[in-house]
Order: sequence, then structure tokens, then C-alpha cells
Amino acid sequence: MKEKSLSTEFQNHFWTVISEGIAAAFLPVLILVTTRFVGLEPAGMISYAAAVTIIFHVFITFSAHNIQRVDVREEFCFREYLGFRTATAAAATAAVILFLVIAGFDRLQTLIILFYYFIFLTDAFADVFMGDFHQKGMIRIMGRIRASGFFIALTAFCVMAYTTHDVMTSLLTAGMLMFIVYFMWIRFYRSHFSPIRAILDFSTIKRFIVIMLPVLVLTFIQTYLISAPRIFLGTFDVYEMVAIYSILFTPAAMYNLLLYTPLFGSPMPRTSEAYASGQLKRFYRRIHVMLLIMAAAFIPYIAITWFFGVPLLSWLYNVDLAPFKNQLLWVSIGGIFIPATTFIGTILIIMRKQKAYMYSHIIVGAIVGPLAGVLVWLGGINGAAYSNLVIFLPLSIVVYVIFQYIIRRKLKKET
Repeated sequence: MKEKSLSTEFQNHFWTVISEGIAAAFLPVLILVTTRFVGLEPAGMISYAAAVTIIFHVFITFSAHNIQRVDVREEFCFREYLGFRTATAAAATAAVILFLVIAGFDRLQTLIILFYYFIFLTDAFADVFMGDFHQKGMIRIMGRIRASGFFIALTAFCVMAYTTHDVMTSLLTAGMLMFIVYFMWIRFYRSHFSPIRAILDFSTIKRFIVIMLPVLVLTFIQTYLISAPRIFLGTFDVYEMVAIYSILFTPAAMYNLLLYTPLFGSPMPRTSEAYASGQLKRFYRRIHVMLLIMAAAFIPYIAITWFFGVPLLSWLYNVDLAPFKNQLLWVSIGGIFIPATTFIGTILIIMRKQKAYMYSHIIVGAIVGPLAGVLVWLGGINGAAYSNLVIFLPLSIVVYVIFQYIIRRKLKKET
């Protein structure tokens, strides 16, 4: 048992789970702590800042880490990855500043967005270094770096929010400490990256853009659609409602987290293997078994949310959510279609149908994205409650129809 716990494979898996878990909990904990110790409006400001930042973060990373982490033949060197990240970060930062100037936020909201953006800009630069560890099979080190960065930042934010009751001081402290933690890790392993120097070459940047553009488009659409309700609420309503929506989304976030292992964990490689080996009937059957698991989980999830969601969330966040019981139900129902869409989309990627997956998001997103904005504009939090249902129900249906069309054609060829 001791040998297993100390094995490289176990440590790689362990630290990946820990780092991803802490990173995923970062925003929910920030909103929880801010709501309790600072106020509902600042919590809404942070939630809005996160929704905006994550979109720009897509352009900073440009999905290049998807290449770097599997680039075992080193098609691009570390300095080229660092150079490309420098270029995308500079462009994204200029876009953020332009957005803030055009949007005309007040001083508080502008600083909250900038401080929150700085945290994820720091993480994006560190991601290049962590990606190099991943590429070399040193995933445990990558996990330790990211886990410690987010943990220190999260702890600092909680302590400062409790002692100062000031959200700007808390975010700034969290961002600076994350930067210091990442810097110290990179300095400690500087010989691994020697020399640390960025290569800014136009031809290399062009190659990155050509390779990653389809993935970038898909990632951007997915990120925007998930963030849309909070962005529209922050634009057409008050920040308190942005915080309320984020709190109401908590059960759906937990549902997504619980489904991650049965849908995307160890069963997924076996499903992929079934398709690769030509066992289409087994492949088809496994997919529907996992969809049935999702459907079975829906019943207790909705029951618990309906009967216990409001009192539990009200106690946890110290906010009276009794007037929002119906909105909680609709947000929770809409939330179940997010993992469904992602799951079927992953299946399409396994089947090498990335373009069909991307085009479905472009077409459906162009229709339902603005529709969600209209709902929020007309109904505020009530419209936002229906947004996930309006956005992801059509998407899940479309990708499932595409999957059925492709797999039935392949099964027909077999007979």
C-alpha cells in the first residue's frame, strides 16, 4: 500500500485531482466568503468579474496548453510556447483595458475586474511552465504548483475579507501572493527551463493560430454561453442579482462535479477504446448506459434541490433565498444539460467529428445566446433562471441528433 501511495502514477493522479479541485472551488468560495463578510453586492461584482475574466482567459491560453501537454516530440520548444503566451496575454490585456474603457464601470467594479483578471493572468503564464512539467511526465509537480498557488490565494482572500471587510484589498492580496508562490516554484526549478526566454516569432505564432483556431472557437462559445447569464444580469440588472444567480447555481455545479467521474473518468477511455477497436454496438451501448446514469442522478438531485436547496443555501450564504425557490428549480433543471452537452460533444471528438461539434455550437449559440440576453433584459433574475435551459437544452439535442445520425450510418455500413 505504501509503495502504491508513493508511486509516480499515484502522485500524478492525486495532485491533479487536488489542484483541479482547489481551482474549481476558487470562485464559489470567494462568493461565499464575500457574501458573509463583505456584502451581497461585492459578491455580485466578483461573480461578474469572473464571468468577464474567463472569456478573456480563453484568448490568453488560446488552448495552446492542449498541444503543449501532449507534445512529447517537442514540435514546439518551451521558449516558443512562452513566446506565444506572451503575445496572447498582451493582446488579451489590451482587449480588457479597451473593454473597461468602453463599458464605463465605476472605480470599484473596474478595480475588481482588473484584480481578478491579474490572478488568472498569473495562472495563465504559470500554465506554460506547468505544461512543460506535464509534457515531461512530471505531472505531480505541475499539480503541486497549481494547488499551492490557488490554495495560498484562496486562504489570503478569506483572511483579508474576514479582517478588513474590503473586497479590493482581499483580491489584491490574493493575486500578489499567488504571483509570489508561482515565482518561487519557477525559480526553484529554473534549471529545468534554462534558459527562460520567450521566442516571439511571427511564423511560429501563425502556426499556433492555424492549429488551435477551431478549438479556440469552440472553447470561446462554450465559455461565453456558460458565463452569459451572469454577464447579462450585470449589464441589465443589479450586482446583487448576479450574486443571487451564482448562489442558485450551486446545486447545478455540484451535480456537474459529481457526474464528472462516471462520465469523464475511467469509463471514458474504455468507451474510446470500444470505438477505436470497431466495436460500434458496444460503443453505442456504453454511451447510453452513461446517459441513463445521468438521468437516474437527475431525480434525487432535483428532489434534494427542491426540498432542501433554499434552507441549506440560505444558511450557508446567510442570505434569505425563500423568494427565489422557483428560480432555483429552473436554474437547477437547466444545469443538467451542461454536462449532457459536454459529454456528447466529447463522444463526437472521439469519433473525429470536431467540426460538427464546433458548427453546432456556432449555429445554435448564435441563436440562443442573444435570446438568453433578451430573457434577462425583460425578466431580470427570472429570465436568467431560464437561460441555461434555453441555451443548453437545444445544444444537447442538436449534438445528440448529430451523434445518432453518424453512429447509425456507421452501424448500417456494418450490416
